[in-house]
Amino acid sequence: MKVTGAVLVAAGLSSRMEAFKPMLPFGDSTVSRHIVNMLRDMGIDPVVVVIGHRGDELQQHLSFTGVRFIKNERYRETEMFDSVRLGVEAISGECQRMMILPMDLPAIMPDTIRQQLMIDAPIIRTVCHGKPGHPIMVWSQVARQLCAYKGDGGLRKAIEESRITVTDVEVDDEGIYRDLDTRQQYQELLDWNYQRGQGYPIRPQIQIRLTASEPFYGPGVQNLLSWIAKTGSLQEACFHMDLSYSKGRKMIKQLEQQLGAPVVQRWTGGSGGGGSVLTEKGKNLMEAYENFVASVQDFTDQAYQKYMGKGF
Repeated sequence: MKVTGAVLVAAGLSSRMEAFKPMLPFGDSTVSRHIVNMLRDMGIDPVVVVIGHRGDELQQHLSFTGVRFIKNERYRETEMFDSVRLGVEAISGECQRMMILPMDLPAIMPDTIRQQLMIDAPIIRTVCHGKPGHPIMVWSQVARQLCAYKGDGGLRKAIEESRITVTDVEVDDEGIYRDLDTRQQYQELLDWNYQRGQGYPIRPQIQIRLTASEPFYGPGVQNLLSWIAKTGSLQEACFHMDLSYSKGRKMIKQLEQQLGAPVVQRWTGGSGGGGSVLTEKGKNLMEAYENFVASVQDFTDQAYQKYMGKGF
C-alpha cells in the first residue's frame, strides 16, 4: 500500500456551534481524538492537524497521539482551503498520497477509510446515496497542483478546474457528510450514531437557572419565549409546551417582576384577534442566556476532558 498521510483541518472559529468542535465528546473520547485514533489505527502516517482558534488547547489535547501540528496564523480571515494548503505543504514530501478531512466529521466509519485505501487513483471521493462527502484522498503531486489554484470555491472548485478524473467510491456511510456546525446537528449526530449501534458518549450535562429570591429563568422560560416568538401568541406557546395558559402567564409575570421591565408585549381584539410578541428586552435576554449556556457548556466539556476524559 502506498504511504498515506492525512491533513486534518481544525483552524476554524466554530462560531455557529458556539463550542469548540474538536473537543466535544464523541464515542469514548472527543471528536478530534476519535478521528485521529481511527486514522492512526489504519496505519495512516504522517498526520498533520492544522490549528488556529484555540490551537494551544487542541495541541495539548492531542499531544500523545503522534500527530504533528501547523498553525494557520491568519485563521480569522482565511478560508478552509488556506488551511488545507498549509497541511499539504507540511507533509506532501513524506507520503505518496493523503487524505484531506475537516475535523468535524467524527462519524465516518473505519470501513469507509479501508475502502478508499484499497484504491489507487489521483483523486478519490466518497459518495453515499449519491451525495459526496469526505475524506477526499489525493496523490501528493496532485495535492500540490490543486493547492496552486487561486480562484474562489475552495478545494471543490480546484478539483473541478483541474480536470483530473475523480474516482467516486460508493459507501454505505452517512457519516461522510454528517458534520457539526450547530448544537442541534451535534445532538442529531449523537442520536443517529446511537441508532446505528455506536452508543452515546459519556458527557456532562448542565442546566442553568437564574435565581433571585427564587428561580425565575431557565430552560422552561427560555422555551416559552421561543414559542411566543415563533407563534406570536402566548396561548399557542402554552399549547405547544403542554402548559396551562394561567401557568404561562404566571411565568412571564414573575420574569417581568424580577427584571423590572416587560419581555412580552400583548394586545387583544382587532382583526387578528390579539397576540403576543417579544420586546427588545425579551429578545436580548433570550440571546444572552443562550450564549451564556453555550459558554458554560463549552467550559464544562473542557473540564470534563481534563479531569475525567481518560476514564474513572
